Amino acid sequence: MHTKAPAPAQIATARGSSLLEVLVTMVILSIGLLGYAGMQLSSMRSTEMGRMRSTVIALGGDIAERLQANRREALQGGYDGEIEAQTAADCSLDACSRQQLREHDLSAWRQQLRSLPAGRGHIANSSSTMTISLCWNEQRREDAGDGCPPASGETEPQLYQLRVML
Repeated sequence: MHTKAPAPAQIATARGSSLLEVLVTMVILSIGLLGYAGMQLSSMRSTEMGRMRSTVIALGGDIAERLQANRREALQGGYDGEIEAQTAADCSLDACSRQQLREHDLSAWRQQLRSLPAGRGHIANSSSTMTISLCWNEQRREDAGDGCPPASGETEPQLYQLRVML
């Protein structure tokens, strides 16, 4: 079988068309890859926010159980206020008084709050109802407020509140 060689007129008109097709293909592919990268970034951000919110809910449940376990101290206001960093006796190994157990609970809970960006906690006692407030900086912004619960009108930090009947 013999194939005919293309005529010189066909060669002259075809010059550069394959190069242009490759260039257009690369532009389209680049736009598609940038879109895919943007979707991946958005997915990772959503996953991280979901992880933080799950952690917050677990921390709220944890301190609620601790309050119910040391009900008498909680009702007397021993757990009230902003949770500050403190050291405490290890009540998991030794018998502790109610006050030592409170200090242990708050110290352990403060350690857990550190897993959140700018994580803070506050407990308020109103007769037999405890309001647990957890705050964190979901956007990791430097200019976020530092109150927990946040001041009215403040959009950052994020706030999760849990009310527990004792």
